[in-house]
Parts: sequence; C-alpha cells; structure tokens
Amino acid sequence: MATKKVVLFDLDNTLYEYEPVHQKALNEVYKILKKEIKISLKEFLKLYKISQAEIHRELAGTASSHNRVLYFQRLVEKSHNTIEPDVVLKLYNAYWNNFLKNMKLRKGVIQTLKKMKQLGIKIAIISDLTTKIQLRKMSKLGITPFIDVLVTSEEAGSEKPNNVMFLLILNKLNVLPQDAIMVGDNPIDDIEGGNSVGLDTVLLTNRKSEEFKFNQDYQKPNYTIKEIPEILNILQIK
Repeated sequence: MATKKVVLFDLDNTLYEYEPVHQKALNEVYKILKKEIKISLKEFLKLYKISQAEIHRELAGTASSHNRVLYFQRLVEKSHNTIEPDVVLKLYNAYWNNFLKNMKLRKGVIQTLKKMKQLGIKIAIISDLTTKIQLRKMSKLGITPFIDVLVTSEEAGSEKPNNVMFLLILNKLNVLPQDAIMVGDNPIDDIEGGNSVGLDTVLLTNRKSEEFKFNQDYQKPNYTIKEIPEILNILQIK
C-alpha cells in the first residue's frame, strides 16, 4: 500500500535532462543567426546570457522571465540595433523545434509512472515556465496518459518556491499536504517550496546527501534519490 495519494514532479531537469537539450537548441539558433549577421559563437552566447539575465531581472518571479521569445527579441535588438520580427520568430521556433526533438526521458520514468497509476496514485507536474511550452514537452515525452494535473507558474501567477503553486495543485486534487510528496532537482524551488507547505520532499541529485549543507530544517529534503524509480521504494511500493 502506497503511503501517499499524490506525487508532484518537477518537469525540467527532473523527468529529463535539460542542459544537453538546451545546448543543442542554442547551437541551432546560432546557425540561423549566423546566416543573418556576422557573429561568432562566443559573441552569440554572450549576448544570449546578457539578454536572459536582463529579462530575468526585469520579470523576476513570473513565468515570462523564462520566455525564450523575450530572450531572442532582446538579443536581436542588441545584434541588429532594431526589432526584426521575422528573425526573432525564426530563432524562437528553431530553438523549440530542436529542443523538443532532442528531449529524452530519464531512465525508468514511464515504468515508474505506470506503477503509480496502477496503484491509484495521482500524478501532478509542477513547473515554472509557460503552459503551452510545458504541454508540448509533456506530449513529446509521452507522459500525458499518466498525468492528472499540471500547474505552471504562468497559471499560478508566481514561481516556485512560492507556495501558491503547491497549494493550487493540492486544491485541484483535493488532498492535504501530508498526503502528497514533491520530487524535484532544485533544493530551493522544489525542496524549500515543498517543505513550506508541509509536503514530504525528495531531491533528485547525483551528489551525496552529506555534500549538501542545509542550514535550516526547512531546507532539508526528507529523501534524496539518484534515479526516478527509487521513488517507488520511498512510497513503499514493491
């Protein structure tokens, strides 16, 4: 018998590895921009990081702070000294088409989700970023048949670790915090955020638990795992 009624999963960098896919997508964007203007990869990456940092700073705490179309708009404004709508949209579409094409689930994700569903456990995705993109990711990864609820920062109006996102999922599924558990890779967004509303929390990490220095109890995960299927042991599912 499972100990929880609901499992909340972060999506990016939890159910799949984000960074390799992101880098491939950025390289594709660079190839396109290079045809428009003379620019080195080093200069492109520098402009991208500056543009991303500016948008993050200006829109901190909102889903829009992660919107790639804003990053590329800002980048093109810097590289072209004007707004070029066709170029911005070309870069944006190239990024996401390439990103989605290269996404791969971590080992054992489907089997884990399937086992949870067989035992009547509800599964939720809680994720920063815009809803449309996260829906596209879920569809591409083939996990939609197993997911009961999605909450994004766009829907909630604020980002993790703000407790609004966690409470919204609990409200949608009509469960108490003690009946749910949060699984994610980010010690602040996923673990502190989940702890703040009384969820048990699971940190997905390749690091050993003793490598982390948690100054306060609210920062500590209840469990650490290296692979997604380990959550079944935590839930006492055999």
